[in-house]
Amino acid sequence: MSEHQPVNPEPDLRELFATHHLRCTRQRRVLYGALMATDSHPTADHLFQELSRRDHSISLATVYNTLEAFCRAGLAQRIATPSGSARYDASVHNHLHIRDENSGVVADVPEDLGKRFLDAIPREVIQQLESHLDFDIRELKVELVGRYRPDMRQ
Repeated sequence: MSEHQPVNPEPDLRELFATHHLRCTRQRRVLYGALMATDSHPTADHLFQELSRRDHSISLATVYNTLEAFCRAGLAQRIATPSGSARYDASVHNHLHIRDENSGVVADVPEDLGKRFLDAIPREVIQQLESHLDFDIRELKVELVGRYRPDMRQ
């Protein structure tokens, strides 16, 4: 037997879904794989278009329902947009996003810069907010909204 066996990601998804109390269906595996494979923060419609080219048995309702199940289970996060068309991210750790007002594109802020930004928020200001609002802040999410400079886009 060879020392270098091919790695099968299937058991990992089965275990991941079981840990998050989700049934592990073929459609969920395919959808989660597609979401994990991108950093473009796709909409449900975009994911449906991509997946339906390969799998005609997947419906738009299944994509929406599955994405919401992933969010409830903590496997994805929903990013609200002004257009009402939410975007989704398989990266659920606390990180910053930027959103371009013109195109609606959502992108991750580089990890080190995002951490520096969040760390720069004075803890005493957060404590004052909690005290003033009688509210325990458990998570801080920040979205930076603006426009890409024409000369900065590739």
